[in-house]
Amino acid sequence: MNCGDLLNIKQLKEGLELITGESGLNRYIRWPYFADCIQCLSEDYDFSEFIHGGELFIITNESLTGNEKRVLEIIKKADELKVAGIVINEGQILDSVKDICEQREIPLFEIAINVHLIDFSQIICKALVEEESNANSMERILSTILYVDNFSAENIIEQAQFYGINLNKSYQIVVFHIDNLNKELQDMQIKNNGYINEIKENIKKSIKREFNHYGLRYIMTLVQGEFAVALIPAEMFSDDLLTVILKNIVKKVQMSYNFPMIVGVGSDYNYIEEMKLSYQEAKNTIKISKILNSKEQVYFYNNLGVYAFLSQIKNDKFLDNYMNSKLKRLEDADKIQDGCLCDTLESYLDNNCNANATAEALFIHRNTMRYRMDKIKKIIGTELTDVSFFLELKLALAIKKYRENISS
Repeated sequence: MNCGDLLNIKQLKEGLELITGESGLNRYIRWPYFADCIQCLSEDYDFSEFIHGGELFIITNESLTGNEKRVLEIIKKADELKVAGIVINEGQILDSVKDICEQREIPLFEIAINVHLIDFSQIICKALVEEESNANSMERILSTILYVDNFSAENIIEQAQFYGINLNKSYQIVVFHIDNLNKELQDMQIKNNGYINEIKENIKKSIKREFNHYGLRYIMTLVQGEFAVALIPAEMFSDDLLTVILKNIVKKVQMSYNFPMIVGVGSDYNYIEEMKLSYQEAKNTIKISKILNSKEQVYFYNNLGVYAFLSQIKNDKFLDNYMNSKLKRLEDADKIQDGCLCDTLESYLDNNCNANATAEALFIHRNTMRYRMDKIKKIIGTELTDVSFFLELKLALAIKKYRENISS
């Protein structure tokens, strides 16, 4: 639930008004926090140990709201601690408070005198609990779509509709991979399961918040091991916009936890029964990203070229036989002489059969390059000027990379 959702809660329609900070309404609320204690009046009192980010910060003590210096200090500190928004009693909001909330894009709400704080707290807490329950239900729906065979599509569509998600349109799967998550946590000496679960929940929340910021109100997510998964409506985002959103998510997660993260995006499909395909494509995309020698963080299955084609071939023996028919003699020669003929051939083909450019790319002398190419031609028994053979070798080298990096 974000600050904007407060304005849609039926019981608060007449009792809560947004004063300023409209641009911050997408801030997520984790829990209400009442900053009304007597200690808060003291400049020496530090409430930061009680704030974890996402709190709806409620100030109703007139001694505090009327103390301009202290209330501004508290709001600045609360904003630094990433609270969601500020709630102050009717008639107690100073102009300077409005100004600072507007400058910092903090949602500032005025609560009516006739709204009892105990009732307000119960309404907020109930809404948060219901949202958590709905999130768990949506996670179960997504889990069924991805991992259960022969599920009833009609029932799943009906269940999703109850939570505001229309599955009768094109969707695609996005997978976030935290490389070696368990090892990273071990290296950080994090063994507390509660904290590990909190990290995973925060990753899901980062995904939801970013997509919510770009207009996607409801989204299905789940975390399985080192993977976080999201179901995205394909028609809502172009590839370019989706890339921006996903990079923002990666950046925020890395800022919080410094975990390396790669994102794979599967193809879009019109039927939920096909989402397993998009899910597998997204996971394969992450594996294939290791081959591409790129520093990108987001990869689309549809942009993988020949590797997308290879990932659809389930007969590993067929791939190995084809690769060996073109490259085995070179590989054997490399093993015997501890050479690098395969690497040289690959670079030569990547440089459009330009020996000088290849020598520069490999940082070797032209004579060394000439010697290697003579040896390669002798071993494979064919000139490399034939276009068909050129393509066959390119495919064989692609298969080699694919098989070395992708387990069956």
